[in-house]
Amino acid sequence: MFSLNSTERVFSEAIKRHVSNDSKFLVAFSGGCDSLALLTLCSKAFGSGRTVPVYVNHNIRPADELEKEIALNHKNCRKLGVDLIVRTLDEGRVKTLAARRGGGIEDAARVLRYEALEQERCKNGCSLILTAHHRDDQVETVVMHLRSGSPVTSLLGIREYDAARNLLRPLLGISRKELEQYLVSNGLEWSTDSTNSDGRYSRNDIRCNIIPKVAEVWPGFEDAVLALRTQAMDACNGEKTPDVSGNRVSLEELKGRSLTGRVLAVYALWDHLFDGRELPMTLLDRVLDAISEGRDCNVGSNMAVFSLYRGYLYLTDPCEDSIYEKFEATIDPKLSQTVLLPGNMALRSGDDAQKALKTMENPDLALRLDPKKFKGKVRIRFVREGDVIRLKDGSKTVLRLLQDMKVMPALRRRVPVIEDEREVCAVFGSVLGGKDRICVKFVTSLARNNFPIYIVNSIESKG
Repeated sequence: MFSLNSTERVFSEAIKRHVSNDSKFLVAFSGGCDSLALLTLCSKAFGSGRTVPVYVNHNIRPADELEKEIALNHKNCRKLGVDLIVRTLDEGRVKTLAARRGGGIEDAARVLRYEALEQERCKNGCSLILTAHHRDDQVETVVMHLRSGSPVTSLLGIREYDAARNLLRPLLGISRKELEQYLVSNGLEWSTDSTNSDGRYSRNDIRCNIIPKVAEVWPGFEDAVLALRTQAMDACNGEKTPDVSGNRVSLEELKGRSLTGRVLAVYALWDHLFDGRELPMTLLDRVLDAISEGRDCNVGSNMAVFSLYRGYLYLTDPCEDSIYEKFEATIDPKLSQTVLLPGNMALRSGDDAQKALKTMENPDLALRLDPKKFKGKVRIRFVREGDVIRLKDGSKTVLRLLQDMKVMPALRRRVPVIEDEREVCAVFGSVLGGKDRICVKFVTSLARNNFPIYIVNSIESKG
């Protein structure tokens, strides 16, 4: 018998470790037991004003099953007093992406799901995406890595907080059985995804076949696996976890590391970008060889690309480019505001920018733009092919400008820009190690200090 208070306490403690009192949360809601328990906990703790449930329909299951599931999801959300957002993917989109990436339906669905969730996070002003990964998922992840013969650093499993992807997993200390009992006690009914028992998916095979059989002959199996994870954490404590902000790590830092330290760095990059996916050992070996050689190159495929470029090791998922390509938001130059952007960034202007400057290590990363110089509608978006900015020394394509700043090629389209109806007005190259530049029409020496400040910087979730 589980105590309701213990479930809510574990959830509350996980939230408090990482967020401020006024945060707004997007809940990744599938309608299954895990995500319904998460939504219930979140709605009870924070109410409808700070809880945004989003259901992503991948369109890969029978229509009648999806219809019943979505109807039940709406019913549960009404009971909890929250409004459900449903995002439906075009039919065949998951299969098309799976064929292009070569990683299977499960992998393609994950990519598109997180793309939709990140778009909704920005649109709804949420600081974090909450996912319902729990204790049983942690066990499955460690077993997956054991089965593939991964090194000890891979046994660290699922991290609770992923700042780079705006993710928090507050249920990792709670078992599936406890979540089920929590829902029963609250009188809630959940749906069951038919694909959860499909043994063609590797995680399902481990969940439905391998773990139950091992547990039959080894009752303490799950506790032993989690103890192994703790030991792996202790073993890695001697190696400082590298700073992988911006999905990159300095090659200079890697040179002084042992092989274990380099493996830990590669896994740190991987875990920041990919949720629960296995890092193929062949890819790890190729990346380690490339680090030893130290020359600029790309290693990987259209699913994941490690790049050595000008002193850094980067990891990118090419499929995430569409998140940046599609994003744009209208801004009012006369108002102080904060606009959430993909990539754990935010545009701040006016008073909001002034407040943020007080906490920034480099307060010089700020642009002053005369609101009278904008023409028509003003938008924040990301770099696109063909963008040109007029500078004091002449016009230049934004991509060439970022090349001159030594921004990694695969990331140049992830740099924010402000544009009005006539042209690109500002480029925030500093977010990826370059410089911020403004259009020549904003360059003036007259009373610049009276103009509103604009900055783009990383979001600090802990308040």
